[in-house]
Amino acid sequence: MVKTNTHRGEVIRDAIKASGVAIGVVAEKMSISRKTLYNKFKESSIPYSFILKLGEVIHHDFSQDFPHLSKTVKKEAPKPQPQMSTNLLLPFDSEPQEVYKPNNLRDCEQELVNLQRKYINLLEKFNELLLKTQV
Repeated sequence: MVKTNTHRGEVIRDAIKASGVAIGVVAEKMSISRKTLYNKFKESSIPYSFILKLGEVIHHDFSQDFPHLSKTVKKEAPKPQPQMSTNLLLPFDSEPQEVYKPNNLRDCEQELVNLQRKYINLLEKFNELLLKTQV
């Protein structure tokens, strides 16, 4: 029986230990430091994208530990993809959350202002990246 509040760090620690692959090798293949990997063992809510990548590295199917993973992620042939930042979350990285629905006009206006700030911040970061890539 799988618990609903499974401590993801403990699960990945046990999976790595059972795989027999050295921590240093796993960290290197994940493009993170050993310390970062050890810190992940302490986290209870690791993004599922990280867990899936780890599963590929140690050849472990985490759908037994996280049954909803197999329902959420389509089993397809892996496609070569560019290296992505680890701070980007995929739709299945967190537990399902309720969609925020403003109750009144003031809440709607505040949500609009918040989204506008996020959008402007994103545009500024995008422009910074463009300037860095134009050599």
